[in-house]
Amino acid sequence: MAHDDTIHIAATANGDGTSDAAHECVGCLAASATHELQNALAVIRESAGLMQDLVSLCGEGLPHRDRLCTMLSLIQEQVARGGDLAWNLNRLAHAWEEDGEAARDLGAVLEEFVALARRGCAMRGVELSQGDGPAVGVNAPGLPLRASLLRAVRCCLGEGLSDGTADGATGDTARLARPATGGALVLRAALRDGMPGVELDFTPPGARAASGATELSTVSADIARCMQACGAEVRQAKGAQLHFFLPCPNCTA
Repeated sequence: MAHDDTIHIAATANGDGTSDAAHECVGCLAASATHELQNALAVIRESAGLMQDLVSLCGEGLPHRDRLCTMLSLIQEQVARGGDLAWNLNRLAHAWEEDGEAARDLGAVLEEFVALARRGCAMRGVELSQGDGPAVGVNAPGLPLRASLLRAVRCCLGEGLSDGTADGATGDTARLARPATGGALVLRAALRDGMPGVELDFTPPGARAASGATELSTVSADIARCMQACGAEVRQAKGAQLHFFLPCPNCTA
């Protein structure tokens, strides 16, 4: 789906005295830049494709033919990877426009979020993925929705909240001492008692699903408390795996 990347400048004040101008500025500039990035990647993709055709026409007599074919295939793979990232970044750039007036597919939001957050999780040894879930439409402001997801993921990574506190939680409770060095985190759209939200299934570092353990480790217990401080419901927290339900902020199904 194409986006309108025309820059419209309008500073709208919120009730608390803050302004949407900063969000609009970042969103518009990022949307324009990612659009141009997609154009640049398209040129590289077409050029690499043309070079592949020329190599094929030259036949087996072309020096270093195998190395050239391998290199051109790698270029195409990386262009496709960069194109996916640019596409999802462009969607994120338009998140400030999502004011909650129109319903959107929560699964599509998760697809974008997982694509952009995967690298940060991988750097902490955690494999982030999107699981299968029902089709859930939500009315929610775009930026608060993604901010809520990021805070929850950071809790699972052991980073806690950005300021170390939430909803009366102390810094010691919300900020975890030991960062993640492995594990897996799966996000999926869900509906609980008519409330749209996101299920998070987290397997902590070194945990085994069939370990038979019934008591939470200290780290897992800290993660559970941190997630509760983020507003998540602990659906199941025993043994090796943690299961949470994070309601979407300020939204209706």
